[in-house]
Amino acid sequence: MFRVLSLALVACVLMAGSAFADMKIGVFNSQAVAMDSDAAKAAQQKLQSQFGAEKTQLEKQAKDLQAKGEALQAQVAKMSAKEREDKQMEFLRLRRAFEEKSRNFARKVENTENQIRQSMAQQIYDAATTIAKQQKLDLILDAAAGSVMYATPTLDITKPVLAEVNRLWKAGGSKFPEPKTGKK
Repeated sequence: MFRVLSLALVACVLMAGSAFADMKIGVFNSQAVAMDSDAAKAAQQKLQSQFGAEKTQLEKQAKDLQAKGEALQAQVAKMSAKEREDKQMEFLRLRRAFEEKSRNFARKVENTENQIRQSMAQQIYDAATTIAKQQKLDLILDAAAGSVMYATPTLDITKPVLAEVNRLWKAGGSKFPEPKTGKK
């Protein structure tokens, strides 16, 4: 939807010709800003420090569970029916517990990533708005949205927007907002 609106806006600007001759346009790549910013680097470190140990532990548990499954397969022919059923039930219980733990971990990581992404998106928007006002731009297009096929380098404001995002990040104390837990 946004892409269609952007393309329609660009088409209108191009068709209007001289009416928009004095219009100042800036183009930036929000993905490049989001990936190269100080906040993005801090986000990677935060995610690693917050979830790295738990991820490593889950990976170890997955390997242990796989080894147990292979050992069970190798021993199944030597077991009585009752013993085989008991071992298979125990293995299924372990696998379900692991899957639940993995899902909970994935949810925690996703929630944290979403909060970080929202915070970064707001900073990028604020930075783009600030640069637009400083450079007296009438319109800013995001190349990452796919609506810009070509723009001369003189229209590219990615570097100033990145610098402004980094400035806003530092001015905000170089911190992400605290996670919302849903409890009041």
